[in-house]
Amino acid sequence: MKINFINYIILLLSTTMLFANSRVAFSRPTTILRTPSVNILDEEKTPYLFTAGFSTETVNLDLPSLSTSLYLHTQTGNGFNMGLSYTSLADPRSKTDIDADSTSSYVLPTEIGLHMQKRIYQAGNIHIDLGISDIMARKWNGKSEFQSPSVYAVFSSHKVFDKFAITYNFGFGSGKVALDQHTLDFDQKESSTIGYFLGFNLLTPEIPKLKNRLNLLFELDGTSINLGAKLPITDEYVVSMGVVHFSDMGDFGNRSKVGQTDAAISPDASTICFGFEMNVPKLNKRRLSGNPYYSSGDPNQIIYTEEAVNELLDSLNNIINTTQQGYDMIADSIKFLTFSLENNEIENTSLQQKIAILEDSLYQHRHQKTIDISNYNKASRHISRALRYYYEQDYNTALIEIDKAIEINPNLAIAYARKGTIYYSIGQIQSASINWNIALKLDPEYDEVRDILEALKDNKLKSADLEEGN
Repeated sequence: MKINFINYIILLLSTTMLFANSRVAFSRPTTILRTPSVNILDEEKTPYLFTAGFSTETVNLDLPSLSTSLYLHTQTGNGFNMGLSYTSLADPRSKTDIDADSTSSYVLPTEIGLHMQKRIYQAGNIHIDLGISDIMARKWNGKSEFQSPSVYAVFSSHKVFDKFAITYNFGFGSGKVALDQHTLDFDQKESSTIGYFLGFNLLTPEIPKLKNRLNLLFELDGTSINLGAKLPITDEYVVSMGVVHFSDMGDFGNRSKVGQTDAAISPDASTICFGFEMNVPKLNKRRLSGNPYYSSGDPNQIIYTEEAVNELLDSLNNIINTTQQGYDMIADSIKFLTFSLENNEIENTSLQQKIAILEDSLYQHRHQKTIDISNYNKASRHISRALRYYYEQDYNTALIEIDKAIEINPNLAIAYARKGTIYYSIGQIQSASINWNIALKLDPEYDEVRDILEALKDNKLKSADLEEGN
């Protein structure tokens, strides 16, 4: 009995999903990084029989936090994009737990998944695909079980301008298409929500040194932004790299930092993605007829010689070594950036402490200035009273008021000048001279006091001079 494909997808939308970080970037057919896309090229324009590859997502370079997926992708004659993946999930434990279990064997969960996508509509540059993904059997904790699949719809348009080509994608789906978090609790089932996703592929003009075009990737998977690129080494070999949850990249490798060793993988942890794939061409008998490794009697019979196998092994080893070198360079760069970020955090903390000290000093200065103004006002009132008592010839009370003013603010030159005048008025010339000198020392530009001292020295001091000095 033939099952209607659309009805089958609608039926699956109501199923419950089991969440885990299973959608390793680049491992699903026709994906940008994690979200579905549309294969614009039709089957006749696709010269590949199938694509084989592997991809990884690293949560922490210092811990065994690496999800790995091996996959096969192909397009059937009736337009189905099919995919098969085998995934080993990352170790979600904290660094403390990993170190504590170093002598025991911790078995990572593994999954085998089936994925397929079908074009249902095309008009001009508009394409609509439906898909069923993540039809998986998971082996974990000594048991195996099937998981509910993800279903989705993706709408796409393709545009070519100048030497660029861009594909826009928009869609929605359930299950891991809607949400795929890092989590350990596989036993707890939750009702799936429908999530949306956006993305685009930008195909650059041909790069002369590569003699091929670079594919730049951008997607919003409903929760965060993912960035990546696909770099073709040849027409058959492609290296993929990217960052998932780019906005959280500042917390990359957080579990291995001091004080964070008890933390497990966070649900939205940022990951560094890396992949390598090989496109296997379709058989072409006209091309194969000139192949020296085919039988001259029967062109359909392949002769696998030791020389041919060794050449293939050497080629694959060279590609693997080149890819590993590129991966090591990226890993070293990430470690350097992490080290730089930690140093910046230390410098930032030091600057914040200095700012806090300066702010505290400024507050104390302002507070002291306020106190000084208040003391000046209080001292001025006592000086005014002393002047009034001086004119009333109540010299003892005048001295008491002046001493109160000096006690409140000992740096007022006018207070000592007035005290010297009072002492002079009661005949204590030496005390008067001492206080006038103190006033001149506090205020070297106190010209009236300087004139009084000069007149006192020359025995020319008059009462008018004293009143002017006050």
